[in-house]
Amino acid sequence: MMKKIVVAVLLVMITVTVALAGDPPFEGTLTTKVLIGGVDLSVITENIDYSKGDIKQQITDAYKKLSKEDLERLKKLTEANPMMGMAIMMTPPKGTITIKGDVTVARTRGLGYEIAHYHNRGKDDAYIYTGSLTDTSNNATATYKPSAGYAALFAGDKLVNADEYIIEKLPGTVSVAGYTCTKSVYTPKNPGANKQAAVPGMPAMTLQKLVVYSSAALPADINFSHPYYLPEKNGVMRIDIYFDKNDTPAMVYEVVDVKKASVNDTALAVRKTEPLYDLAGGNVMEYGMKLMGIMMGGLSMQGEGNENE
Repeated sequence: MMKKIVVAVLLVMITVTVALAGDPPFEGTLTTKVLIGGVDLSVITENIDYSKGDIKQQITDAYKKLSKEDLERLKKLTEANPMMGMAIMMTPPKGTITIKGDVTVARTRGLGYEIAHYHNRGKDDAYIYTGSLTDTSNNATATYKPSAGYAALFAGDKLVNADEYIIEKLPGTVSVAGYTCTKSVYTPKNPGANKQAAVPGMPAMTLQKLVVYSSAALPADINFSHPYYLPEKNGVMRIDIYFDKNDTPAMVYEVVDVKKASVNDTALAVRKTEPLYDLAGGNVMEYGMKLMGIMMGGLSMQGEGNENE
């Protein structure tokens, strides 16, 4: 009888221990996309081979792969809000987020440049590499400490302060990439108060609202890599971005695929170049000019490629 009691107690202890442990931390890779006006522009950025040369012709050919419907959507979007043209050129449409333990690495590719963002919460270490895909010697690396917050990463209204928004938690759940998400609507109390242009000297767009989908199954560590940094305790898997009062968002940032798998150290390695620009230091302006030069190289190619359309 005593043996049975001991066994029963042990079974209860094991069950409680497993329940308290919960699911193991997520390890694997997320694939993200940004749709602009419902159009996936990764068909352009992901199909340019920079080693082959004749890049402008490749861009022209890539634009021809867009359907007439997609081109018409983009045309209407930019006619309604001319600054969306700049947003189209400045927004990398596809990326990956790789997670292992305290380390998260986000990678994305724009037209003519690539970005890799290393984030180590455990060591309070983070840096961002941006490099030209047409001139490998043209690059820049900036560092910051996650514990200091993300104000240096997110300009203007991109850093969402809960005090400046009406936040409505919607009932029910929504599935994003197979993961159950809760849904919240962030509406600025004073639209346009913190807006900042993507390019200095250019007009800025006024944010009307964000619809945010977050999942308890993914860590909040991924949120630093999103276009807006939100006060969410769980991993944000989708953001619908409204720059006007239409019923459809101008842009949608979304995790479209989730792969749980072991991650090796090679997948977490990010290039670090000299000099290192400290985002909390005094050389931020120099870094910004360097960054603009890298990215504008791609923009000039896109402009000429699109003109030949």
